[in-house]
Amino acid sequence: MSRRTALGIGLGLWLLIDLPLALLVAGGWSPLLRTDRAVVDALQPAAVDSSAYRTVLDVVSDAGTTWFRLLVLVLVVVWAFRTGRARLGWYVAAVAALIGPVTTGLKLLVGRDRPEFPDPVYLGDTLSHPSGHASGIVTLVGLLLVAFVRLLPLRWRVATVLGGVALVFAVGLTRIGLGAHYPSDVVAGFALGAGWVLVVGAAWDVLPGPRREEVEGGKSLSPQQPAREG
Repeated sequence: MSRRTALGIGLGLWLLIDLPLALLVAGGWSPLLRTDRAVVDALQPAAVDSSAYRTVLDVVSDAGTTWFRLLVLVLVVVWAFRTGRARLGWYVAAVAALIGPVTTGLKLLVGRDRPEFPDPVYLGDTLSHPSGHASGIVTLVGLLLVAFVRLLPLRWRVATVLGGVALVFAVGLTRIGLGAHYPSDVVAGFALGAGWVLVVGAAWDVLPGPRREEVEGGKSLSPQQPAREG
């Protein structure tokens, strides 16, 4: 993926998904609000009725939390610096640290309350749009793919990407099933996180593709060219 392509896709996600959804939610567009409410009302009762099901949702949902994201990505940053990939390390650190404030800023601009239920499963005191778990899990998976997919054998790359996509959607569904977010919150979070990874990655020039990678103390090598030992 070229820098221009990544930048275009990232900005497109923000302009074609995040911006319209933010305006529609903030403006109280009734067709969207009715659809959101209908989906949440259809999914949330299952979590109320089954404690085992609710536990599964909670465990999967934890993959999108800030503490889990930072725990995993701190290890990636350490690995990047120890293997001479300083540019990648700074990129991962910045993207991981700032997606939370970026998401919170958009929440404050939209000002949407979380879904309310007579018998709530999830209790939260923050705003709802966009979902921080959704933006967080996309950021986590996206950064892991940027860091490691080029190092995998070709036969494993498609499976790895599909596994990451499955985890992203699983976390998003848990947020709706727990009654923590509306579907549009989750979709907006996905677009925000993916756009964040792509736009900053294009600016930092670290995304996998036909480019040269900094390794071995700053020497420039192509992804296919192994570093010499000794």
